[in-house]
Amino acid sequence: MGKKLKSVYGTMISGISEGLTGSALYEYVTYNCQHASEKRICRASLLALADARVQDRSVLEHIYQLAVHNRLGALSRQA
Repeated sequence: MGKKLKSVYGTMISGISEGLTGSALYEYVTYNCQHASEKRICRASLLALADARVQDRSVLEHIYQLAVHNRLGALSRQA
């Protein structure tokens, strides 16, 4: 995992641990991480879903929600 992706991943996990979800979490990640892009947020979300250390169901659901919301938003902007 590269430094930029690791930075996005860490920011995303810290936002979730503060109780942020949905658009608030997305805004938190993009505001607090200068390397956050749609592609990196999606990749970091997938890495978090595959990470064995992340075991809390609600955290995994919020990560999944962020990845799907971010990806669908990118697709709708392309159309």
